[in-house]
Amino acid sequence: MKKIISCLLLFVMVFGICSCAQTEQPEFFDMDIDDLYDGDTVDLNGYECAIIQSFDLEQPFCYPLDTLMSDFVLKRMSDIGKELNCTVTLIAEPNSYLEGTITKVYGGVHVAEIGYTHQPSKLVQASVLYPLDILRDFLDYMNADKFGSLGLLEIGMMNGVPYTVAPVAWPGKQMSYAYNIFSVNEDLIARYGKVDPRDYVENGEWTWDNFEKVIPDYQIEDGDFEATAVNFTWSLAELAMMNGASLISVTDDGRAVPALNSAAIAETFDWFSRLYANHSDCITTLGYNEMTSGFLAGEIVMAQTSFSHMMGDIVYEMGNYGIVPMPCGPRGTYGEWPSLFSDFDSFGIYINAKEPEGAAMVIDRMCDPFEGYETLDDIQQYASGFFYDKRDVEFFTTYLRDVRWNYWTVGIFDYFGNAKSEAIKGASSAEIIEKYAEAASALVEEYVVPNYEFIKEYEEYVDNN
Repeated sequence: MKKIISCLLLFVMVFGICSCAQTEQPEFFDMDIDDLYDGDTVDLNGYECAIIQSFDLEQPFCYPLDTLMSDFVLKRMSDIGKELNCTVTLIAEPNSYLEGTITKVYGGVHVAEIGYTHQPSKLVQASVLYPLDILRDFLDYMNADKFGSLGLLEIGMMNGVPYTVAPVAWPGKQMSYAYNIFSVNEDLIARYGKVDPRDYVENGEWTWDNFEKVIPDYQIEDGDFEATAVNFTWSLAELAMMNGASLISVTDDGRAVPALNSAAIAETFDWFSRLYANHSDCITTLGYNEMTSGFLAGEIVMAQTSFSHMMGDIVYEMGNYGIVPMPCGPRGTYGEWPSLFSDFDSFGIYINAKEPEGAAMVIDRMCDPFEGYETLDDIQQYASGFFYDKRDVEFFTTYLRDVRWNYWTVGIFDYFGNAKSEAIKGASSAEIIEKYAEAASALVEEYVVPNYEFIKEYEEYVDNN
């Protein structure tokens, strides 16, 4: 198969990035997609495609081995080999974000054709992944049904170019590390006759104003037994998103600019500061490990967490739990439940892949829905095995529509963590913004603003297709 990139260009690019953070885009040679086809079939001529994942081989693509979904994904690899005349194998660099592959690629080592990790941004920023805009004939990353919403591309994007895609059509991959939910101890809700928070959500009452009124009702004090109403585990980013905030805004002349001092964000900081000051007796701010232990022990009624953490640490350890989003602020759109997420399982092609076009075709086929799980109803049926209420299932399988990446690997997410710490101490939004916004805005300018043109193009594409 004809290569897109020559060995000489690869040498220049790989070693050039070691000495310069920003290099001019290398010239790539076009390939005729018809070269890959033999009649109506694709023939990759015995291509050997290794996929390296950041989980051990007991968890192929983060599915436990010998489960229905791991059987599906391993069979998919075998089927692709037969369909495309290639061999697809899985290798592992466990307990990592594949950072160990970066220096190997810099040294000219061919690690694998494809990487699979739930935090690809480190590879993107190191310039060791292949730009997908060049491969769109083979891998149409704009296909939202197959690869999900804009935010899931954003985690693998740099300077407006996508480098990764996510297998969101696979059952169970609808979860992310987006901390915009409360896990709810439904046993405590039932035992003490509390209003199920899901009822407030369903009735259009899950708002900041109502949350502030009802939060004392969830504090449980029964003799020697006490349970805290709510634990805010992470930062204020999710609350800000629920109030219509964004990392950037667009000026009248169409320029994207940082928006970390917006009215929506300032209101969020002030609201949380007031909430904590008025209800500190029924709010805790335990870190994740302490929160998880306390929640499983029945010491917390509602705990801020993510679906990924729910599925990993709570679902199999608790008898009855529910899920609600963070409450909606006055500037938010009720029912959209937007969020900033940290990590999501993603595929990327290494810059020194031997056959980048073939790798793109393998990823495209890998990300197809599994047989019997082609529709939203199918996915919801699968998810119903993990939740006790259909409202939880519906939320779990649709909330990814409104997620964006939080850019935590470059420090932007820290702005909202610092804001939470300051708000707990009583600082005003003006004080917080004055102290932290300038440095964080510089990061937004460097990493988020350059993606705006693609963001605009994507939104226009989705609206017209």
